[in-house]
Amino acid sequence: MKRFKILLIKISFLGFALQGCGTGAIQTKKNYPTAIGTAVSITSEKKENSLLTQKISQIIQIHINEINKLEATSFSKTIHYCDISGEKEQEVFGTLENVIRKTNYQSCKNDNTIQNGDILMRYNNTDDDGKFPKYLELEAQNDYNFNNITLKEGATIACQNISYKEDKSIEKMIIIINGEVEFNSKVYNLDNHQEVINF
Repeated sequence: MKRFKILLIKISFLGFALQGCGTGAIQTKKNYPTAIGTAVSITSEKKENSLLTQKISQIIQIHINEINKLEATSFSKTIHYCDISGEKEQEVFGTLENVIRKTNYQSCKNDNTIQNGDILMRYNNTDDDGKFPKYLELEAQNDYNFNNITLKEGATIACQNISYKEDKSIEKMIIIINGEVEFNSKVYNLDNHQEVINF
């Protein structure tokens, strides 16, 4: 019995001696990033900016659909009554390839939108009928309200690489926002805020 215990102890020491202290490979200390303070607020801010961009893309979608539904682009100055209340005065000029629309909304209410203020829209690289632009820029001439979003005077939204589906609805675009935007009573100062929007 004594021999058995001594043999067992020797085998244990032999196994420990062969194994050594560790696996034999060089161990490096791993540092795990921690998210405290500013990291949390940056994530929250990115989510808010992304939601804002989604809402602004809906504004752009409505303005693109508006010109795409026209039978033909007419270069003129007109005043239209809105569906429910208010009116909009619109002047269209430029060329069929580069249509410019200057619009003044005066408490213009439709089924899903309330608009007020002045905007200048540039539709570039359009087709032969002045529709389906590949590039668009919206500029607020003074404060422009669209539902719960206000583009402050001078704010711009540029849309690049606008592509369309087979049914002629918008597929995707790159949207770039510059200037001061108020959304849900919070003011954002955006400088080349860019996102790809898929519809």
